[in-house]
Amino acid sequence: MRTLTKSLAIVLLLACAQQVAAVQLVTTEEMLKSQKAAPVVEANATPPDPLAPQITLVDPDYADKAIKNPFKMEVLFKPQDGAAVDFKSFQALYGGLKLDITDRLLKEAVKTPTGLRLANVTVPSGKHRILLRIKDSQNRLAEKEIQFKVE
Repeated sequence: MRTLTKSLAIVLLLACAQQVAAVQLVTTEEMLKSQKAAPVVEANATPPDPLAPQITLVDPDYADKAIKNPFKMEVLFKPQDGAAVDFKSFQALYGGLKLDITDRLLKEAVKTPTGLRLANVTVPSGKHRILLRIKDSQNRLAEKEIQFKVE
């Protein structure tokens, strides 16, 4: 009986630790404000540069289905034409308000030679949009908007 009690206590502690360690990218309040807001339009929008780095979302696998919290997130950056990716230029902007969540994301992200990886991401249930931006050593800007739904 004592062993069973200790085992249950360990399982509960581990479950709580996993929930505490989750990366909260946006709050429910931020999500709702962003959904209600008119989209932010940038005045100096320029056409995409075909030689800018390529941005690829590896995870989550959200094609035609909702994902569950917590989830993994992995983004790959592939420079072109002999350039290098400038990780200092990376930005993550959330929703219609383009709320800057870069610091939140980078605080918990693991930087890899080819991108960024997060292991334990949570967001409120609903539809989400994140605009990812990065430049290369030639100052060419790449942007990619990812959209996903969380149950």
